[in-house]
Amino acid sequence: MWSIVGIVLVVFISWKFISGLGKRLPILELLMLIAGLQWIIGPYISYGQDNSHYKYYMYVDQSTYMSYIVPGFLVFCLPLFFILRSYKDISEINFLKYQPYSKTLLFIGVAADMLGSFAPGSVAFFLFLVAQFKFIGAILLYFSPKKSDQYFFYGALLYLFANSLAKALFHDLLLWGVFMFMYWCLKNKPTMIKKMAIIFAGIIFAIGIQSVKGVFRKNVWQGYSGNKLELFVSLLDDRISGGYFEEEDSTEELNVRLNQGWIISAIMYYTPSFQEYAGGDTIKEAIFSSILPRFLNPNKKLAGGQENFEKYTGLPLGDNTSMGMSIIGESYANFGVINGIVFMIVWGVFLAWYWNNLMKVALKYPLVLFFLPVLFLQVVKAETELVVVLNHLFKASIVVALFFWAARKYLNWPLKEIV
Repeated sequence: MWSIVGIVLVVFISWKFISGLGKRLPILELLMLIAGLQWIIGPYISYGQDNSHYKYYMYVDQSTYMSYIVPGFLVFCLPLFFILRSYKDISEINFLKYQPYSKTLLFIGVAADMLGSFAPGSVAFFLFLVAQFKFIGAILLYFSPKKSDQYFFYGALLYLFANSLAKALFHDLLLWGVFMFMYWCLKNKPTMIKKMAIIFAGIIFAIGIQSVKGVFRKNVWQGYSGNKLELFVSLLDDRISGGYFEEEDSTEELNVRLNQGWIISAIMYYTPSFQEYAGGDTIKEAIFSSILPRFLNPNKKLAGGQENFEKYTGLPLGDNTSMGMSIIGESYANFGVINGIVFMIVWGVFLAWYWNNLMKVALKYPLVLFFLPVLFLQVVKAETELVVVLNHLFKASIVVALFFWAARKYLNWPLKEIV
């Protein structure tokens, strides 16, 4: 029963996300959709397969897993659905007045990107956040009536792809690709058929990346000096021509990438049978780590989640491997089933409260709407722990607020407007 409820809920969220494109920025819908796919759909597929992998399998039975995850996910979504009812259509806002700021934002982002490559670790995260401004500038330029300005938008997408090939890391490409698609829809207001066609093409592209990512990354990180685009295309061609997508093992491998449930189920199997519940310890650590800088909190948790993952799943990780428990997995590791579900309500209410206040600010400063991807870049990920999400959300909010203050005070940008 819970599996059916979960699937229906994810389908409903998918519809809300797709129907919202072109009318608003469905970032909360995206957040819920990614979580639903990784926490419910991926595990459901895994339960229907004869999984032979020694590690990536569901550690508890389907009934046990779904009877925690689906109610927890449902109560998490309810406050977000409630707050979205008052989220107004923003498709008619005139963004042309912000064109004078676009190239400045682009320059600031590019400069921060260049500085970040040799900056000390103490300012690396700050520069990373500011570097994202280049995408905001590119998106603003897409709303320009000048055709030449709009090329910056497509140039930013090419940059994301080239940078992903260079580093063999594709997270930014996929996330920023979705965010930029939202703004593309906001300007072009495509039909439902066109939206569905582009989303389908994007899913195929993402599956293609996942199918070759492991081998491609191994080659690049071992010092491959050839043309990385040719390597990527060659590996993808080998996968397709070799019948990769028709093999059952390949389908299982792809689902492992989607399925966050094997980690959550490992937590449910191992905790509290072999490891006591955390009792809120990781939650408190996350809150203090996000608020206090490292020099005031020398024991601050490092990003990556390795320590908590090993502690509450009992599974070892390699030195250079990072895996997160996810917030719903961390919730169980702290409180168990009932109180874990209660915590998911609290987390949903907090995000709804944050979004509501953000939209109130956007009523006065519509330019804030272009900074939403920077604020939610880590928040929309379903596999990250609370310490990563809160740290990003808190610090990104400070950086964006400081930028708006500096833009008004030193750049004389008249940002305020009642919509």
